[in-house]
Amino acid sequence: MQVQFNKNDKKDGAKGGKKTFNTILSLVAYVAIGCIAIAILLALIFKNNSSVSNAFGAVGEAIAYSICIVLAFSWVRTHRQIPWIVCYVVFVVTIVVLYILTI
Repeated sequence: MQVQFNKNDKKDGAKGGKKTFNTILSLVAYVAIGCIAIAILLALIFKNNSSVSNAFGAVGEAIAYSICIVLAFSWVRTHRQIPWIVCYVVFVVTIVVLYILTI
C-alpha cells in the first residue's frame, strides 16, 4: 500500500494558522470598537461627566492601538529595510510613551 502526499498539504496548514490569527485579531478589533462605541454613548448620556465612559474609552483606545502596532509589525517584518524598522520603532515608542503620559 502506497501513500501519496499532496504537495499543497504544507500550504494548507500555513493558511489555517493565518486564519486563526486573523480570527483572533478580528475578535479583538470587534471588542475595541464596542468599547469605543460604549464610551461615546455614555459620554453623550452623562454629558461628559462619567468616569465609566472614560474607562471604556481608554480600554478601547488601548486595544485599537495594540492592533495597529501588531499589524504594522507584521508589515515591517515583510519589508526588512532599515528605514522602515527605525520608523516603526520610533512610532511605537512615541505612541506608548504619550499614551501612558496622557492617561
